Amino acid sequence: MKTPYLYFGQKGFLATAGVANGVYLALTQADHGMEPINKANNVLRQSLRVLHKGGDQVDDVRGALYTNDFVTGALFNVDGDSDINQDDKFVGQVTELSAQAKSYTITGNDEKLRILTVSDTAGITATTNDIMYFEQLSHTAEILPINTVTSDICFPATSFIAAEPLAYTDGGGLYHDGTALDATRLIFKSVNKAGAAVDTVDLVHTGGKFKEVCEAMQVLCNADVFDVAIKVHHLTAQGQVLHNAFSSRGIDVKRCLITRA
Repeated sequence: MKTPYLYFGQKGFLATAGVANGVYLALTQADHGMEPINKANNVLRQSLRVLHKGGDQVDDVRGALYTNDFVTGALFNVDGDSDINQDDKFVGQVTELSAQAKSYTITGNDEKLRILTVSDTAGITATTNDIMYFEQLSHTAEILPINTVTSDICFPATSFIAAEPLAYTDGGGLYHDGTALDATRLIFKSVNKAGAAVDTVDLVHTGGKFKEVCEAMQVLCNADVFDVAIKVHHLTAQGQVLHNAFSSRGIDVKRCLITRA
């Protein structure tokens, strides 16, 4: 009996509360789907987008190189005082820190982003009411895993067991543009082990779409494509690829996390 094969590739994403000293937890393959390599403060890393969303109003905390809201495009408010290299942040404003090279560093191979402070023209000083978004945008050697174990996987459709909704509350359960997010676990019989072992693909995706995720998986598992693997989700050097069975149902995938038995 012929069966389609379903291919998944990982994508990293984390939303987390702001930290005053700018040092964030290590991004790991197991928890966040990515491990960024070292980065100096004079290097752009376009494969990793770093966004800051204001949760409260604070004077003089954002570097002068940032002038426009990432979501709305509106000019940021400038406080007009003598400290012209700094300006104020307001609730809901989104700053694309990674648009500037001198915005964060990663040192010591510890995968910890260190956001530069307001004393740097491309820095920002966050509060715990703010949200930081770290999102992998493309498949490059700047962010592990690339061509390594658990970076991707291919299942026979007959190994699909079930889909399970997961609780998702990071960043208040919202994307940086205010879109609600949910999570779903896709459960497969393990490709490496027999018996009760399972492999999982955890998706963080557009909120309220669990039923649509199930419908998309039904379509793919019943597809009559047998000569090539069906590419469900993966990243390329140019960006994200998501199968029409998902995107046509209004599902955007922010994180794809593969865990093998």
